[in-house]
Amino acid sequence: MATSIRAIQMAIALVNVLIFALVFTSLWPFPSGDFNVDLPSPGDVVWGYDDGVVTVSAPYSIDNGGFYDVDDLVIRYGVTNYTDAPIYSGEIDIGSLPAGHVTSDSIDFTFPLLEMYESGATWMVFNDDFLNFAVEVSCYYTMKLVHFYAEYNVSVPWDALIQEVAFDGARSEGGLLLIDYHVVTSDILQGTTSLNVYLYNGTDLLAHEYETVTLGMYDSGTLVFDLPLSGVPDQMVLSVQVFEFSVTETVAFDPGWLV
Repeated sequence: MATSIRAIQMAIALVNVLIFALVFTSLWPFPSGDFNVDLPSPGDVVWGYDDGVVTVSAPYSIDNGGFYDVDDLVIRYGVTNYTDAPIYSGEIDIGSLPAGHVTSDSIDFTFPLLEMYESGATWMVFNDDFLNFAVEVSCYYTMKLVHFYAEYNVSVPWDALIQEVAFDGARSEGGLLLIDYHVVTSDILQGTTSLNVYLYNGTDLLAHEYETVTLGMYDSGTLVFDLPLSGVPDQMVLSVQVFEFSVTETVAFDPGWLV
C-alpha cells in the first residue's frame, strides 16, 4: 500500500515538473527576446494623398522565436496626433503563428484630411505634427495556457502639406519689376499649381502675374512685371491653390520702396 502511495506521489511530482517545464519554456521566449514585435520606424512609413484623403502604410513584423506556436494573435492600434485628437483605430487578426516563423505585413489606413480641414481642424494642413501609434499585441501560448499582452508606442513625424509660401524680395532692373518667391510643399504631393501675385495701390489692382510651381518639393522663382505701372504698389498679395487648400499671404511695401 505504501509503495502504491509513493508511486502516485512520484507520478504527481513528475507531472508537476513537466507542467513547470512546459510553462517555463513557454514564458522564456518573451523575457529572453525571442518573441519580437518590430514596429515601423519613421523612414518605413509610406504616405499618399488623393482627393482629400491621406493614405498611410506602416510595415511591421512579429518573430515567434519560441518553442511553441502562438494562437489568437491580434494587433490593436490607435493613432492620434500631437494633441491626442483621434485619427484612426483598427484591429488586425493574425490568428496563429508557428514557432520559428515570422509574419510581416503593414498597418494600412486612411484619414480624411480635407473633411478635417473643412470642419475647422486645419493644423495638419499647414503645420508639422506627429502621428502617435499606440499598439497592443495579444496572443495565447502553449495550448492557450499562457496569455501574452504587451503595449508599444511609436511616433512618426508628419510634414505639413503646405509648409511655406513666401516673398523673398523685390527689385527693379532694366525697366522690369522682379518679385522673388518660394513655395514649399510636402513630398507626398505631386503635380503642379499656379502661384498668383497681385500688386495693389490701396484697393486698386495695378498688375497681376502668375507662375507655375511644382508640388512635393521646395520650388522658387521670380515673377516679372513690366514697368512703369499705373501707380506705385503699396501691397502685394501672393495666392496659391494646392488641390483643395488655399494660402494667401499679404506683403506691405514701405513708401518710396520702388525707385
